[in-house]
Amino acid sequence: MARRPAKKKAEPTEPAEYRAVVMGWTHHGLGSSIDLRIQSTVSRQALDNDQVDRHHFLMTHNQALLLAKYLLDATGQELPQRVKPSFWRSFLPKRQK
Repeated sequence: MARRPAKKKAEPTEPAEYRAVVMGWTHHGLGSSIDLRIQSTVSRQALDNDQVDRHHFLMTHNQALLLAKYLLDATGQELPQRVKPSFWRSFLPKRQK
């Protein structure tokens, strides 16, 4: 009687790594979360053919803050310091945006 080879357990596979160039992004507040929408493309040729991928990342405000801090540190930049309005400014009418 011939012996059947034992079935191999399916080995977990790692998700495919995605590499692309960021073309733009937007965000929308969702209460305690942020929907970060990123547009990217894999090549100039793909961009020329209007092949732009769109990704949605749902993140907490804390995750967004940590990502912002990481990107600022990675680029060596800092947020501009807010200038405290003068005492007299409080007596002037508010400007319309």
